Amino acid sequence: MLEDEKDLRQWRIVWAGSVALIRAVGHVLDKVDGEDRVVKRVAGEFFARWKNGDDDRIFREFVEHERNSLLKEYRSDVHPSDNVVVAVQISLMPLAGGDPVVAAFALDLDENLFRPMLDGPWEGIDCREVFADAITWWGLQLDKVDAEVRLRRIPPAPSIEANCHLSTRSKTQ
Repeated sequence: MLEDEKDLRQWRIVWAGSVALIRAVGHVLDKVDGEDRVVKRVAGEFFARWKNGDDDRIFREFVEHERNSLLKEYRSDVHPSDNVVVAVQISLMPLAGGDPVVAAFALDLDENLFRPMLDGPWEGIDCREVFADAITWWGLQLDKVDAEVRLRRIPPAPSIEANCHLSTRSKTQ
């Protein structure tokens, strides 16, 4: 719907819902999946990384920032208009040779063709691309959380000393 909706008011509603839901992934991980103590502990450790890690900038500066701005202050870093004017500069090479001719003009993009971010690390990038990147990031993070939970559920192997102790005990009995 983010790609197809042409009515700006409807698009904003869909955007707000999408932004709220992409942040809700972390809340569900903590509150619902976190009913399991191992998942809760692992999710908490990952959350601490997401709040500070260099590789997790999209969480802080898009997922959390856009959700908080939009839902708490009704502000967004997405271009507010349904028409976006883009400056275009091209160089044309004359067929007969010679110096290139530079042409510059403004292109009016309407009908939901381009919804750029206006601020932050994704300034100038279509918000839907950033949103898709955030979905991909969540998928990777959830896979990492699942893998860590599986590792922690594997019972530790008995130590060599314990094996030796058990085998000498059974011989003496």
